Amino acid sequence: MVGPEQLRPFIAMLKEHDVRELDTARAYNNGRGEEDLGAIPEAKNNFIIATKAPGFSAGSLSYQKVIDNCNASLAAMKQEKIDLYYFHGPDRQTPLEESCKAIHQLHQEGKIAAFGVSNFNAQEVADIHSICSRNRWITPTVYQGMYNALARTGETALFPVLRRLGMAFYAFSPLAGGFFSKSSEQLRTPARGSRMDQMKHFAIMYVNDVTLEMHDRLTQTCEREGLTLMEATLRWLMHHSILGDDDGVILGGSSAEQMEDNLKACKGGPLPQSIVNCFQVVWLQFKKAGMAPPASM
Repeated sequence: MVGPEQLRPFIAMLKEHDVRELDTARAYNNGRGEEDLGAIPEAKNNFIIATKAPGFSAGSLSYQKVIDNCNASLAAMKQEKIDLYYFHGPDRQTPLEESCKAIHQLHQEGKIAAFGVSNFNAQEVADIHSICSRNRWITPTVYQGMYNALARTGETALFPVLRRLGMAFYAFSPLAGGFFSKSSEQLRTPARGSRMDQMKHFAIMYVNDVTLEMHDRLTQTCEREGLTLMEATLRWLMHHSILGDDDGVILGGSSAEQMEDNLKACKGGPLPQSIVNCFQVVWLQFKKAGMAPPASM
């Protein structure tokens, strides 16, 4: 179990690398993620911290639930204001206007500084922004969603909406749950407790004969250029994907050393064209096979 003492080396290393934002959620580890950050003054004092109102279930984004969960997050993090507060996912039983009204109330009370949404589809994002604009409420400025070299579905419908509305995109799962950072052998027999082991939907999505052949092809192409697949994947995101200067990539790691490796990879320059071409061919094959995950939940 990760606690404040285990997080402190991460926090110190992130500060050294000029990372400025931390991401958590009320749903992560039953609220312990927020509590752990709240117990580390250097996290609260040196970083923008984003957290999320639980979503996905009926009634989870009702007016009162949003208010109550925000207050619980503030208490857990020992803060008076949340820097960036997301809807973690859609609640399609509660009217969007009711959910957005709660965000407006929290903003009016000085409890949140900025508003974001995560895992909503393109039309829902447009509707949320329209409702907030029409009522002169705080509008969402950030969308957090899954995006990586094999999860590019959002480029078609979601990203055009975000660009039109002036919203930034923060990409989670940049390494596809370990697909781009593990060997084929490790993917076939994931270590106990690893993301591929614990989150079976990643294994279903990424571990099969077709995807493992893609993995081997990418790995060999990268090795010919003296790069690891992990490094190339993060450099692809930084230099060759649809992400722009105002967008972000949400990185994780099982240790401070692993996180630092990821950060160093992100600082590398553009890739050789052979690797860029291979990523594109693999993506088109993945999409044609009907394996590409949807842009929203």
